[in-house]
Amino acid sequence: MSKQYETVIGLEVHVELATKTKIFCGCSTAFGAGPNTQTCPVCTGMPGSLPVLNKQVLEYAIAVGLATNCDITRYAKFDRKNYFYPDNPQNYQISQLYLPICRNGYVEIDAAGRPSGKKRIGIHEIHMEEDAGKLIHDENEGCTLVDYNRSGVPLIEIVSEPDMRDAEEVIDYLDKLRLIIRYLGASDCKLQEGSMR
Repeated sequence: MSKQYETVIGLEVHVELATKTKIFCGCSTAFGAGPNTQTCPVCTGMPGSLPVLNKQVLEYAIAVGLATNCDITRYAKFDRKNYFYPDNPQNYQISQLYLPICRNGYVEIDAAGRPSGKKRIGIHEIHMEEDAGKLIHDENEGCTLVDYNRSGVPLIEIVSEPDMRDAEEVIDYLDKLRLIIRYLGASDCKLQEGSMR
């Protein structure tokens, strides 16, 4: 019997970076603070507030790019991705839509059945962006609350090529990314805190 479908998997992995402050302001990124206690006019998108890039974000992004064999973009810029999210107060996300900081990389994973025992998973790009806030759905009260503490926390988004063919390859790829990022100290990659998702 012939196989009717082929499994083709590519991933977008979001990683919160281990900076002490947010990507465009001086608010703390510490996990677990009381709701809306780590905010300011910049990370809540107030009119007239101006973002200033956190240098450590750029350094972590480049380190991850180099460790994943990426080309580092010499000229990069940020863009406003306009869309409405209830937990994104300015109604746009500051991201790198057109000129990401890293491109054309790869990581090698163990792959049984291949002559080399290894397989390359391509990385299309790595770009920097700000995280959104967090919605808390209160079923008892029948309402949704918003916590903006996470709004503006620095992220890198690692976009793979569609090179994975089964769940084992996906797990191996994610384990390898986590190992690299934690070794660099760029993130703690705690899944339970949403640092890697």
